[in-house]
Amino acid sequence: MGGRADLRMRASAAAHKILVVDDQPAFRTLLRKMLARAGYAVEEAGSAPEAHTAIQKLRGEVALAIIDMIMPGASGLDLASELARDFPHIQIIYMSGCRDSLAMDVIARRSPESVLLKPFTQAELIVRVQTLLAPGGQSGPPTPKP
Repeated sequence: MGGRADLRMRASAAAHKILVVDDQPAFRTLLRKMLARAGYAVEEAGSAPEAHTAIQKLRGEVALAIIDMIMPGASGLDLASELARDFPHIQIIYMSGCRDSLAMDVIARRSPESVLLKPFTQAELIVRVQTLLAPGGQSGPPTPKP
């Protein structure tokens, strides 16, 4: 892709702020670089409390959160549930290296576009982000319905 189409895509991406939440600093940096190359503005957090602080600081500017499911302290699923309750406009991508997780399986069945299994490519990441940020894009609920 090049020229005007590339400029339009980057302008659209720049309008969306993304929060990356992962306890591994090197991985957060890698994701930030991948997203920045596609034109997205990115904030980072290393834990659920840091994510809450970042969202409060940004005052509703976050359009999407990419959350690692396994972190020390509050789990990614707990954080996603809190974000869905307190900031329903934020789309969520659930990220995990654990392919045998019941929670990830349930989320993948309800909203496959919201799941990103490690390892993944930059192209896979950007497709997920674009899908959820597109008009009408919607991540599934963080917990299964009874």
